[in-house]
Formats: sequence, C-alpha cells, structure tokens
Amino acid sequence: MRNWHSYAKEDKKMSISRLEISDFLVFTGEFSADFCSGVNLLIGSNGTGKTTLLKLIYWGCEVTKRIEIDGRGNILFGTSNDSIFYNTLFPYFYNNGASLKQTSEFKHEPAIKIYSNVISNDIPCLDVNIPIDLSSIKAFINLSRSKNKDEFTQWWKMNIKSVFVPATEMLSHSRGFLALNRERPLPFDNTEIDIISKAELTPTRELTPNARKVIDKITQIIGGQVEFDGSDFFIHKPNSKEDKIYFQFEASGYRKLGLLWKLLRNGLLEDGTVLLWDEPENSLNPEHISVLVDILLELSRNGVQIFLATHSGILASYFAANRKRSDKVLFHSLYKDNGQVKVDSSNRFDLLEPNTLTDAEVNLYMKEVETGLGNVENNN
Repeated sequence: MRNWHSYAKEDKKMSISRLEISDFLVFTGEFSADFCSGVNLLIGSNGTGKTTLLKLIYWGCEVTKRIEIDGRGNILFGTSNDSIFYNTLFPYFYNNGASLKQTSEFKHEPAIKIYSNVISNDIPCLDVNIPIDLSSIKAFINLSRSKNKDEFTQWWKMNIKSVFVPATEMLSHSRGFLALNRERPLPFDNTEIDIISKAELTPTRELTPNARKVIDKITQIIGGQVEFDGSDFFIHKPNSKEDKIYFQFEASGYRKLGLLWKLLRNGLLEDGTVLLWDEPENSLNPEHISVLVDILLELSRNGVQIFLATHSGILASYFAANRKRSDKVLFHSLYKDNGQVKVDSSNRFDLLEPNTLTDAEVNLYMKEVETGLGNVENNN
C-alpha cells in the first residue's frame, strides 16, 4: 500500500498541509491533522468537529485578504491585529460575537495553527491564541522563525482564493438578503452570507478549457445555465416549456449543482483555490453523486484543493472507485476517544479505523439478515 505521507513530498503548489487546534469548541485538548493538496474527505459522527475544521481552514484563507505585505516583506494590518482576527473568526461560527461569548465554555486558552506546504511543518503560516474571556485574539506571524522569508510571505501575498459551500442551501434566499444583512443582524454565519456574495459576482469573460468542460457537464444535467437577474438566481432552460425556473422552485439537487455551475462561471474555482464543502450529498439524487465526484476530482487535477465533510458512504466510496492512480485523495475519520477528538487518515477508504460510514452499512446488513431469518422462521 502506498504511504499517504508521500503526498507531502510530491506537492509543489501552494496548499494547506496541516491544521493544529487546541481547546477550541469541540476540540478539547490538542488535535492535529495533515492534508493532501488534492481532495480531503472528512467523515465522522455528529459532534466530532468536521464543520468546525472546515470553517477554521476557510477563515485562515479569507483572513489573508485583510493582510498587506510591504516591500521589505513585513506584514501590515489595515487595523489592529486583534480587530482583524477577532472580527473575522467568530462570525464564521455564530451570527455575532456576543452569542459566542454567551455559549462558549473555554476552560483553556484556545489556539489555532495553520500550515502550508511551502513551509516546513515546524513553522505555521498562522498562529493564533485566544484568551478564555474572548477579549481579543493574539496572532503570531513571526517571519524570524522562517528560514526563507520569501517563502513564508507567499501565503499572505497570494490573497488566497477560497470558497465555502455550507450545508444550508442559500441561493433561493438571495433576494434582498445582503442588503438586509447590512442593516440588521440575521441568524446566519459568515459562511452562509459569503456564498451568496460570491455567487452574485459578475461572470468572467473567458473560461479556461477545463472550467468549460465541467460547466458543460453540469449544464447537461440541470438542463440549462444559471443566471442572476439582480434579485434572484434562476436556471435558464431554453429547451423547456418554462424558460426560467427560479431557484426557489427548482429541485434541491439541481440547485446544488447549479451553485457549482455559477461558482465556475464566476471564475472562483480555478488553480490555487481552496474549496470547502459541507455535506455535498445533501438532497442530491444518488445517480448524480458519481457525476459530482468526477467533477470534484477534475477540479482537483486542475489545482483546486478540496475539503469535504460528508455522512454519505456512497460519496466516499465513489471517490475510492472513480479516482485515477495519479489523483491525490485522502480520507480522514474523526472520532472521539475519552471525549477528545482524534483523527485517522488514509488514502484507502476501506482502511479507516473507525469508519462510521461502513459500520452503518454493516449494521444495516446484519439487521436485514436477522429480519430475513425471522421471516423464514415465521413462515415455518
């Protein structure tokens, strides 16, 4: 069996290689996970931190848009250090900072470290400590710790492109949403707000051949192309009786694929992008899951690093079955051991231990066997 750790040696482009979390929300104690530059699939029971992990990575990418590097390679902040990190981190988990303070039960000072493959795993790109009282955030971006200052600042100079697709479908609620959100607090976190903003962007003038290939595949499935009229999203279906089908009236599975179509058309899923998707299988017809897997594998081959959290054994199994030998796919099983979240990672889905998805399938099979035997006995 090929050792999945060899992926790190092969990765040459910028990607997130490691995340370390200490005492943040469900992650009590210390937790760490290593990632590949291709597709990273997270499985695990509810409450094991899959969505939290995705949000922390997304925040780590998005915060680079608030950072500036001067000609000497020094990091500049538009406002205070605390303000940038405090005001961007918490809204990804709660609709406002106050609700986080009301519900948090931090017993130790939380810490978050994000690493990139362009730097050794001993030096984080982002090193953040959070006081227990949530009064501020102390961020450490210490260039002196890096042997190569130019390499270190690449993370911040890239203004990393990232997209988070939440489990909640948002585009059918787009009418006036962003304007209303600016006026009053809404019960949505920033991942749910950001996806509407990114979907509403103006389409790029030119598409790469690879993006065009994927878009054409989605167009065949949903029967048209996704458009935004300034208020609502709809699928334009020229060969249908109804020329326009607005998202709120469209099948939920088509809305999911339609969102992917729009993100591609807006130029947001290109080489160097980090895509994070929470439960992509939701509301998707099983016959389309294999197609979605092929699309995501194609995106990863074209330089998109992908993180997925799923409860679907079908989705995970298709990644194992549809991947090519050269594809980088890593499966991560999050589980709790004495209340602490741990992870088992492998490039083989069938070798994960524990594996909640296959365990559920085995349990179902055993129940079917028991039921069948019971029926036989009753018939006798």
